[in-house]
Amino acid sequence: MTDQPPPPSDGADQPPPYKTPYGQPPGAPPPPGYGPPPGYGQGPGGPPPGGPPPGQNYDPRWGYGPPGVPYGPGQQMVTSEETNWAMFTYLGTLFVGPLAPLVIYFVKRRESAFVRFHAAQSLNYFLTILIHVVVTLAICLPPALLMDAPAFLILLAPLYLVDGLGQWVFLILGAVKAARGNYYRFPTFFCFRMVR
Repeated sequence: MTDQPPPPSDGADQPPPYKTPYGQPPGAPPPPGYGPPPGYGQGPGGPPPGGPPPGQNYDPRWGYGPPGVPYGPGQQMVTSEETNWAMFTYLGTLFVGPLAPLVIYFVKRRESAFVRFHAAQSLNYFLTILIHVVVTLAICLPPALLMDAPAFLILLAPLYLVDGLGQWVFLILGAVKAARGNYYRFPTFFCFRMVR
């Protein structure tokens, strides 16, 4: 290394100049050739030039919905009350069992499709875990009793581990998604769709 400055170059190793507003002072107009094509945003139905009006975060002509609105045709905006009820279906399952989502399902099923979806999913999750346990017990318990070999009951351990961890993971994830106003579907192995 030397303390000498590098030799001047002929510009061959320099990047080409880009027509972007990078490096310009804030509020400066963009250079010519940068930005939307001429005539863009003018006329009926086109986006307004320069973005949404000041103080307004959303303009439907830009093609994006306001925050918290589910995407898709025919879906309505979810209220904070609905998100709270949907979140309580999962938290209630964690602390009270299937009683909380069952009550919420029967009380709110005709008022809100969002709450009904999450309450039904929470009930389906509990019923699916119950089916896992009953089927595994039906398979493991008779040979263990008939052969007087409790080693067959070891097969229950992985199921209880998976379902026990899955309960905390999926129910908390469902509560978080419901609190944000999102629809979230559990994997089918953990949640057979029985209640709709």
